[in-house]
Amino acid sequence: MSASVLLAAGLVVGTAGPALAVPTGCSVGGGPDRYYSICTGGTGLHSVYVIQAHRQPGMTEAFSGPWQPVGTRSEVVRWPYHGVVVHVGYATN
Repeated sequence: MSASVLLAAGLVVGTAGPALAVPTGCSVGGGPDRYYSICTGGTGLHSVYVIQAHRQPGMTEAFSGPWQPVGTRSEVVRWPYHGVVVHVGYATN
């Protein structure tokens, strides 16, 4: 083989990176004032978030919990309690 073919093959092999590992089996729960996320598999971090309607029409407020490793709950207590929850979810990292 020529040097250029070997070099090209080395570049292709050299650019392959490790597979990305992310949390899996994630779910949210709780309510009406305390919410959590939990992930049961994979690796990495997750964080729960809650979006609620604000008293002022057309506005929302967001609350998020701390980043936690797989197998540990991320929890958040929303405040003030009179807002209507419009979405509960989780983010992964």
